[in-house]
Amino acid sequence: MDQQAFEEAIRSSWAVRESQAAKKLLSGKTDTGGRGAVTGGAHLDALTELLANVFRDAGFPPDAVRCKSGIELPGYFRPTKQWDLVVLHEEELVAAIELKSHVGPSFGNNFNNRNEEAIGSAVDLWRAYEHGLLGRLRPWLGYVLLVEEAKGSTRKGRPRSGTLPIDPAFSDTSYLDRYAILCKRLVDAGLYDATCLVTSSREPDAPIRQPDPEIGFAAFVGSIAARIEKVGVPRPRLN
Repeated sequence: MDQQAFEEAIRSSWAVRESQAAKKLLSGKTDTGGRGAVTGGAHLDALTELLANVFRDAGFPPDAVRCKSGIELPGYFRPTKQWDLVVLHEEELVAAIELKSHVGPSFGNNFNNRNEEAIGSAVDLWRAYEHGLLGRLRPWLGYVLLVEEAKGSTRKGRPRSGTLPIDPAFSDTSYLDRYAILCKRLVDAGLYDATCLVTSSREPDAPIRQPDPEIGFAAFVGSIAARIEKVGVPRPRLN
């Protein structure tokens, strides 16, 4: 996977987000916490398209790789769930990918929401698969998370312990650290085949970081390639 294309896709997300926020402002609508930049959608489209091309380049026909319409999958605890990228092959679900972002200024308010979404979506899909709603082929499941690199996300602290002591792994951690733990454990628990955590600030030309190669973009794409080999879709002919 071209690293430059990946970084351009990440920067595109910030450009689209700012554009959506500006349109909200011009229309006279106001949102708090940058929500207007999110509710417009499309800010992760470039990254979604980049991942879709991994499957297309491997030989999947265009109508098998869906990332804009017709991508609702049956659930078990709910009728359907919309995924950002769905890949089909001979009427079987090959892969489903969820792409999310988390920006400030308040990281604490939505951290648990992102956790619950990631866990719940995977549990729902696997239960639907177990009940024969997604075909016989075991699907490949991926999760991508872009987190804003800011004081609120990088500052370390100790989470409140509540009634019982917390897992020591979360002691003296930032929200970025906790997201890294989440992404690794989602894979360790078998909820996702691969996860990817990316961080960047909204400043132009800001560095794009991947906190851990294990949950980096190269490893994520490598997992997709391994899945494609297993499915056996023909590779495109070389020129």
